[in-house]
Amino acid sequence: MTDTTPTAPLILHNRYHIKEKLGTGRLAVVYRAEDERLQRSVLFHILRKDLLKQAPLRQRFVQEAHDRARCSHQSLLEIYDSGEISGRPYMITEFVTGHTLRELGALSLDEALLYFRQIVGAVAACQTAGVPHPPVSSNNIMVVAEGHVELLENWQTSQADVILDTARYRAPEHAQGQRSTQTSTVYALGLLLFELLTGQRAVEGTDPKQVAQAHVTAHIPSLSDIRRTLYLPSLEKLLQQATARNPQERIPDATALAQELDTMRRTIGSDTKRLPTPPVRPPSLRERLNRTASGFAPQQVSRPRTTTDQIPRQSEAAQPAPQYNYQAQNRSRSIVGITVFFLMFSMTACGTYYFATLAVERFVNFEFPRPSLGISLPSGLAPEWLTGFIGGQGEPLVITVSPGVPLNVREEPGLSTAVLGVVSNGDQVRWLGDVETVDGVPWIYVRGPVDVQENGEVTERVIEGWLSANFAQTLSGEAVQFQ
Repeated sequence: MTDTTPTAPLILHNRYHIKEKLGTGRLAVVYRAEDERLQRSVLFHILRKDLLKQAPLRQRFVQEAHDRARCSHQSLLEIYDSGEISGRPYMITEFVTGHTLRELGALSLDEALLYFRQIVGAVAACQTAGVPHPPVSSNNIMVVAEGHVELLENWQTSQADVILDTARYRAPEHAQGQRSTQTSTVYALGLLLFELLTGQRAVEGTDPKQVAQAHVTAHIPSLSDIRRTLYLPSLEKLLQQATARNPQERIPDATALAQELDTMRRTIGSDTKRLPTPPVRPPSLRERLNRTASGFAPQQVSRPRTTTDQIPRQSEAAQPAPQYNYQAQNRSRSIVGITVFFLMFSMTACGTYYFATLAVERFVNFEFPRPSLGISLPSGLAPEWLTGFIGGQGEPLVITVSPGVPLNVREEPGLSTAVLGVVSNGDQVRWLGDVETVDGVPWIYVRGPVDVQENGEVTERVIEGWLSANFAQTLSGEAVQFQ
C-alpha cells in the first residue's frame, strides 16, 4: 500500500478497513481504521516505505511491536495485532484522540501531578520490563479522556521537530557523549514536570545541537519564581533531585521517582486542594423566573462573582395587587377590582411563559409556540440571570474542552505567556472581536467569569484575556469564524 489515504476502500485481511491517514512518525505511517470483526476504531501503524531497505530500522519496528505487547499499562497504547503485508510490517493498536499537554500549557498543581504520575508509572513499567518507551515530551502525551493521559509517539510532529523536541529533554551526560541510562529518563521526566507546572520549557532554542548542549550548564529556576503560588519546598526538592546535573545525585529510575512522588503528594495534598464548593444549591431557572413573577428578587448564588452587571429592577406589573376594602365599595367597584385582578394575573402568567420559553430555547433546538408581542429582546440587553451570559458587547461563546481539563486564559496570546486563570468545559464567555495567531494557534480576546487563584484560594472573577479559539464554539455548535 502507498503512504497516502486510500481513494478506494482498502480492507486488510478481510478485517481492517483503512479510513484515513493521520500522520507519519519516527518509523511508521499511522492510519485510522475500523476493525470490522469487533466493530471498533483502531490505529494502523505500518513501517514507512522509505525504511524498507534499512534492515536495522525494520527490525526495530518489529521488535518494538513485540516489546509493547509484553508491557501493559493504562497510559501506553495497547497492542491488538501485528503482522506483515507486501513485505511491510505493521501493528494494530487502540484508537486514541485528544489534545497534547503541550497544547494545554500550564496546568493546576492537582492536574499536573495527576497526569505526571500516570506518565511516570508508564515509564516505570517499561523500565521494569526492559522495553523501550516513546520519548518523554509534552508533545507525546495526549489527554484521551477526563483525567487520563497516554504516552505515545506523536504522528503529527514533523521529523525536524521530533529531533528538536528530543533535544529539549536530553540529559547532560547524554549531551557529553555518555550512554543514556534510566536516570537519564528521570531527568527528562523532571523537565516535563517543570513544564506542566509553569507552561515553560527549561531549555529553549531552534538548533538541536545547541539545545542539547545547553543542558550541561542549564539552571532550572525555582517554581515559585515563575508562579508564586507554587512555593512548596517538598515539590522543589523532588524537582531538584530529578534534574540534578550529576547522574549520581539524581533519582535512579522511574520506579524510585514514583515512590518519591507519592510521598510528596501525601505531604502537600491537604494544603493544595481547591476549596470545596459550598453545599448551597443555586436556584434553578424555573425558580428564578417564578420568584421574579411573584415579586421577589432573584436569590444570589453562593459562589462570589464580581461583575458590573446588575439584575434589572422588576416591573410595576409584577408587584402584588393592591388590597381593596370590598365591604366599603359598591358593586361596580367590586367588579372593577376583580377585573383588574384577573388582568394582572393573566399578564403575569403570559409574561412568565414568554420569558421562560425564550430562555429554554437558548439551550434546546425547539421553538415553543407563543403569541407575538410585537417586541424583541436583543441578545446584548438580555439579563444575565436569564441568558447565563454576562452582559456587555461581544459574541457569546461556549468553552469546549474535555470535561475536567481546564483551559488557560492568558494575558497575551501565546503558549508561554502569563496565565490569568482558567475556564472549564461548558463555561460561557463573550468574544470581543480581536484575533491573533501565535505559536501556530489562533487566539481570541474574550471577557467572562474565570477561576483565578488569589492568596492560595480559587475564586471567580470577570476578567478579559486571550484563549485558544480551538476550544470555543458558538451557541449553535459551530467553530469560531474569523474574517
